[in-house]
Amino acid sequence: MAITLVSSAAPVAPATAPKPQMDDASGAAVALFVLIVVIAAWLGVRTFVRELRARKASAAVGGSFEGYALEVLVNAARIDGRVNPQERQSIATAMAELSPGLDPQRVEAAFTEAKLTKDELIAYLETRSRAFSREQKVALLKALLAVFVADGLFDESEHAALVDYTAAIGFDRRTAPELLRKFSRDFVRGNIT
Repeated sequence: MAITLVSSAAPVAPATAPKPQMDDASGAAVALFVLIVVIAAWLGVRTFVRELRARKASAAVGGSFEGYALEVLVNAARIDGRVNPQERQSIATAMAELSPGLDPQRVEAAFTEAKLTKDELIAYLETRSRAFSREQKVALLKALLAVFVADGLFDESEHAALVDYTAAIGFDRRTAPELLRKFSRDFVRGNIT
């Protein structure tokens, strides 16, 4: 007696069937697309964070140049980790010139009330620099330089902060070093006010 087996199953593909491969052009296109998406996301996050920082600073200073300058100068005095009497006096002198009617007690109070970081102050300046006059911008940079050198030291963190503020204020990075050198020469000659 012979038994015949009949199968109704579909034929099975061999286990070693070749996988479809991407050609070099489509692989490069996908890689380029992914790169563009990553860069766009990074720029979007960076812009969002800068806007948040600028809003926080705007809420703290109320949109006034004098309030902003006071926050910047107090932050500048603290940037190297110490605040000495010469820096306090330099801030008082600068604020008397930037805002002649400013109460000197407000300058002292700013040291205990200041809560903004350098990054927040720079983000605010980047978004609001067009609202300030060239004279205000130059006066702010001169005041910053005076505070940074008031203690007789000009360390790397202070130099980096001055460059960051100069760029945020809207001065061209190529001409900014010459502007800062001019301020330094004026300061050494005693002409900086």
